[in-house]
Amino acid sequence: MNKTKIARLVSIVGHPFTMIVLLVLLLSWTMDRAAAWRITGFVAAMGLIPTGFLIWRSASRRRQTMDAPVHKTDRTILYFSLLAVLLLSSVYFHFVEHSVFLVRGSAITALMSAVAAVLNRWIRVSLHLAFAVFSGLILASIHPGYGVPILIFAPVLAWSRLTLLRHTLPEVVCGSALGLGAAGLLIWLWPQG
Repeated sequence: MNKTKIARLVSIVGHPFTMIVLLVLLLSWTMDRAAAWRITGFVAAMGLIPTGFLIWRSASRRRQTMDAPVHKTDRTILYFSLLAVLLLSSVYFHFVEHSVFLVRGSAITALMSAVAAVLNRWIRVSLHLAFAVFSGLILASIHPGYGVPILIFAPVLAWSRLTLLRHTLPEVVCGSALGLGAAGLLIWLWPQG
């Protein structure tokens, strides 16, 4: 397997959608194992499938990769779709799951996405790295066995994004910093008791 194929595989494994599903599954697993599959299924079905379809449709029209829309219009669609999914998730987590932590997590993830959307005017922030660092730190604060492997994987993911020429070094660093800041904020706002 050559370097490009390995980089593509790493990029797919570290895709923000993968990280979101993994984060929600492992978080809900540590809080309520009976609800873990239901919560994760909701996030995957109601959020990721429609958003993934929009990205795929947009990418296929321009014959480019799905994982890093280059055109600003496509990135705008991505951000609005992501924010809509996070709003829907927050409502579900509040009224159905009654989970303050998952509501706050959705809100902080929305904030992270909104900051990336604003920064998109100047820099194409790596959402792969933002979501990987965010997920790794949140999970490490709950269960190091879940989060540390993701944090160890993050530099490999950064290498992948750079090797595939999807991002520049400043875009990868900015994504990592954004994930770090969002995770720090969520940990600081962690519900007590």
